[in-house]
Amino acid sequence: MKFPWRANRTEAAVLSDRIEIEDDRGGTLPLLCRWPKDQPLRGAIIFCHGLGGSADSYDLWSRTWAAGGYLVIHPTFPDSIYQVARENPDMGLDPTADLRLWMRDPDARAQMHKILHNPDYWRARIDIAHHVLNGLDPILHSIDHAEAEPPLAIAGHSFGAYTTQLLAGAEIDLPEGPASFREPRFRAALVLSGQGRNQQGLREGSWRGMSGPVLTVTGKRDGGAMGQDWHWKCEPFNLAPAGNKYLAVIGDADHYLGGLRQDDTVVMEQFNALALITTAFLDSHLAGAQPARNWLNLVKDKVGNCEVIFRRK
Repeated sequence: MKFPWRANRTEAAVLSDRIEIEDDRGGTLPLLCRWPKDQPLRGAIIFCHGLGGSADSYDLWSRTWAAGGYLVIHPTFPDSIYQVARENPDMGLDPTADLRLWMRDPDARAQMHKILHNPDYWRARIDIAHHVLNGLDPILHSIDHAEAEPPLAIAGHSFGAYTTQLLAGAEIDLPEGPASFREPRFRAALVLSGQGRNQQGLREGSWRGMSGPVLTVTGKRDGGAMGQDWHWKCEPFNLAPAGNKYLAVIGDADHYLGGLRQDDTVVMEQFNALALITTAFLDSHLAGAQPARNWLNLVKDKVGNCEVIFRRK
């Protein structure tokens, strides 16, 4: 893919490796990492998968950002369908099988819906993100970029977008009271099909502390776990304070935004539009590329062949 704000720059070949770092319990945390070959890092992204996903999810997006110059780090969270299946044999799912389409099983959907609304799983995701941050040095050594100090972004899709919002500064209500998990080491956040008010502790005022650069993305066929429509998905943008905030509504894109489906289906015009918008956001707010920011400021109602609603504040 050609990025119009990058003069005389070609995409890199992509390298990948499975890397383990220590956790705080004497064990290890497995990660899948992708990064550009023979290029300096423009930044590093911790990508949070959606409910039931794993480090192996979102291959296409991971490779797109890595080819653009970014280290992309994929942890697996405890709500991965493979881990849930191992810990709950009564579900009748084989954890060694391909379970990417678990959402087509009504019993699995019911079990995973409970996990989605369980604060213990919310906190576990935050803890793992912190382990990755604290283990960044050994990751960089493992990929032969020990000298690098890349600026950091947090990104996520669906349940991963919820994790992203919390680390970007959204405050939530927990049983013991309001809580903020804002992580200042992240310079920017990408919220891909995130959540609005009245779900998972989010409410009026939750986004007041989300002060850094944030790109919120949804589509007109997107929706929430409790039947909300795409307008609800825009609330992380609408209710956050002004200042380097962007909203992209990708035409008729559904929850998977053209390229995030577990069955590898791709809607190319939607995928290409989102690839351009997300990479321009990263180049602008991680790599400090003014041409990328200029490009974002020119986006109106179309990117390539894809109609979009694009807002900035």
